[in-house]
Amino acid sequence: MLRDSLSLSIRRTTLAAIPACFLLHGAGVSAELALEEVVVTAQKRAENMQEIPIAVSALDESALETSGFDGVNDLSYMVPSLQFGNFGPVAFVAIRGIGMENTTAGGDPGVAMHLDGVYIGRPVGSLFTAFDTERVEVLRGPQGTLYGRNATGGSINLITRKPGDEFEGEIEATLGDYNLRQIRGAVNLPISESVSARVVAFNEERDGYTENSVPGGTDANDADNYGLRSHVSFDINDSASFLLSASYVKNGGVGTQAEVREAYPQTLAGPPIPGTVDFVLDGETLVNDQRPFKEAKGLRESQDNEFVLVSGTLDWDFDNFSIKSITAYGESEFESHQDTDSSEKALGELVLTENAEQFSQEIQLISDTGGDLRWIGGLYYFKEKGTRYSTFYESRFDIIAGLNGTEAGVKLGGDVETTSWAVFAQGTYDINDKVAVTLGLRYTDDEKEGTNKNILFGPEFVDEVAVDSQEVTGKLSFDWKFSEDSMLYASLARGYKSGGINQVAIVSAGRDAVYDPEFVDTLEVGLKSRLLDDRLQLNVSAYTNDYSDLQFQVFQNSGPAAGNAGEATVNGLEVELQALLSEIWAIDASAGFMDSEYETLVFDVNGDGIDEDYSGNELTRSPELTYSLGVTGNWDFNSGSLRLRLEGSYTDEIYYAFLNREGDRADDYTNVNLRLHWTSQEEKFTAELFATNLTDEVQEGNVLRGIGFMDCAGCGGQEFVTYNAPRQVGVTLGYKF
Repeated sequence: MLRDSLSLSIRRTTLAAIPACFLLHGAGVSAELALEEVVVTAQKRAENMQEIPIAVSALDESALETSGFDGVNDLSYMVPSLQFGNFGPVAFVAIRGIGMENTTAGGDPGVAMHLDGVYIGRPVGSLFTAFDTERVEVLRGPQGTLYGRNATGGSINLITRKPGDEFEGEIEATLGDYNLRQIRGAVNLPISESVSARVVAFNEERDGYTENSVPGGTDANDADNYGLRSHVSFDINDSASFLLSASYVKNGGVGTQAEVREAYPQTLAGPPIPGTVDFVLDGETLVNDQRPFKEAKGLRESQDNEFVLVSGTLDWDFDNFSIKSITAYGESEFESHQDTDSSEKALGELVLTENAEQFSQEIQLISDTGGDLRWIGGLYYFKEKGTRYSTFYESRFDIIAGLNGTEAGVKLGGDVETTSWAVFAQGTYDINDKVAVTLGLRYTDDEKEGTNKNILFGPEFVDEVAVDSQEVTGKLSFDWKFSEDSMLYASLARGYKSGGINQVAIVSAGRDAVYDPEFVDTLEVGLKSRLLDDRLQLNVSAYTNDYSDLQFQVFQNSGPAAGNAGEATVNGLEVELQALLSEIWAIDASAGFMDSEYETLVFDVNGDGIDEDYSGNELTRSPELTYSLGVTGNWDFNSGSLRLRLEGSYTDEIYYAFLNREGDRADDYTNVNLRLHWTSQEEKFTAELFATNLTDEVQEGNVLRGIGFMDCAGCGGQEFVTYNAPRQVGVTLGYKF
């Protein structure tokens, strides 16, 4: 739902019980209704969200609590033009139709993710608990200056709560459907006058909501997760402070696993390649149960994912400017076991493994806010090493294992080392008290070097591959404050995403192992306004994105292949609204419209040397229409306060591959959530009853047509789908001290 970083409240003396996003607090007491000012750091300095020429949605701590936000996946229901999906441990995030399907170590996401100012290179960085989060900011459109690295679609910035100077904390426990058991807690520890700490811990367990009919088989879409996060703040002197942060997340269990949503091919048990020996199943016919959340998988599936991030942030204030240094080191790894034939027979198992480590250093010089010119400049360095393999086992691949003399039938992957550095600067000049101009530039140098190691039908292929680029990106914008509470803006921005390595490509066999950088030029005009004495906020943005060398991925018979489309265009309109109707009721709404097209896309999809033209097709993850509506009411009683929240969102049908086949399409769906929250009068105790996906509608969250050799020769791969969760009802009890 739309939760645009606004704080909806009534300005009165009892503000503590007011959710700061879109809730009201009133019990017949005369008060001035008005939306509060919301401060964001989208431009790496504290600013009023309504006064910056950027399309940004933000959720503060109260908004996150009110909506039940629990992770990046929830943003699909809350932010215009944002889509989230995942297969196993790998996340796919797209904004305005732009993301990236190639999530191997050789590729980069199209939407940059930052945790407390640190760029997370691998998509498993989405393994993040939202508990004790201070704010989430979503910047839509290319961020080619201040964020720069691979942010052609936009940036998601997660900001956690930092230590304070008082001893306090909270703990909450949740019970729900599918045997959900969750406990989370946070404590703030003032150690001395200059040192304080904050520690967060969580544990979540849930049975899988996908039923496996095979005795002893695993039920997918469960939860077995835990994590820790800590901050220690040091006040060095009156002008300098240092923050040491550490996060650890562990995801186990079965995790998210895909289902096959079509009948098994007639030759399901057949050979992976023509001319090999058929695998006979004693004449038994296998029938696929195509109902959502029903499957029969004979192989046990599992996941084992870990994410670690340690960072140190130094802030040092001088007379007219400040310096910020962010140093960070991170590690991520996952191992996922998947039943690739999705039948009760042990025909094929895919084991995905990835290990990555990253180091980054950013230095920012930021001017103060006085005067007509505000500027920021800096240097950025990023180093990442990653290893990724896809390995296929079981009977379907036994004959291949015999040919190559290994335990595995097929093994694809390799090592990649990425080095990137950049210098950037942006300045905003007030031409007068109503008109300002902003200019930003960034120079980036990217280099990827890797070794592809592939074992197929004989000896191992080993190929050295590399891709590098040096590019200048930036933005130019004008904003006009035509009234005290309203602003028009127009911007022209250029974004860039580095080239990548196709880790399954065998150069020795004539396959192209690298693909080129991606570019986008965006023209955007927008309105940010406050109306009706600050009781109504209306933000509108219209944009056109022109892409060249747009990166994509498709699964061929021999594995995934990444490449570049010639040209693509995305035109869109986004509307966000917040309104205070009375001292009790508030509404929020949003809508996103997208018209996308590959203007030039010619590619050898089947890997047979024959190019096919897919120009005119719709971009992946770009539904034509999305919208949301939320209604919130808040009442005071002698025993405390009661809050009711009803929200619904609609997502149009989506294509998940540029081929736009029927099997690449997910149907439209509507999601409805309901929450009833009680807070005691002294605000120490809370209780919430919640129901998500209230109508229990089937929601296809991601679609993938698999690799041909995993199914049968020439059948083109099966249609895999992951579903969003069915209806879930639960209760949360909390205590603050």
